[in-house]
Amino acid sequence: MSYLTAGALGFSLFAMSPMYQPASSGFVVAGEAGRSCSQYLQAVDAERAARPADAAPGVRYTALYVIFVGVTDGFLTGVNYVDRERQQLARLSEAHSRMTWLENYCKDHPTASFIEALQFLRLELIKDGT
Repeated sequence: MSYLTAGALGFSLFAMSPMYQPASSGFVVAGEAGRSCSQYLQAVDAERAARPADAAPGVRYTALYVIFVGVTDGFLTGVNYVDRERQQLARLSEAHSRMTWLENYCKDHPTASFIEALQFLRLELIKDGT
């Protein structure tokens, strides 16, 4: 197999990967943000199963749930950077309440992408003024 053929094959596999997916609005969703609401709900269930009864608040127990929290924080940081009128969005909310909101959204929209849920979380935070 030539380098060109191998490169084309590798690119085609990578381009079709869920790691880089075009969102419904046409922008590219990079990395873990391309996951689905159903995957988020699975991560929430796994986190609950792994969490001991005496767990300290804010401690996370599964890697995938940590990824979803990080993606959420990164998304909100990014939109704060871009939206000069709302650079303080989410400053009055805490991660647990945001993740619970996302869980409820995903339960109502299990076929939605996680990035869609994040976009609606942003609108909810704007509406609430937090």
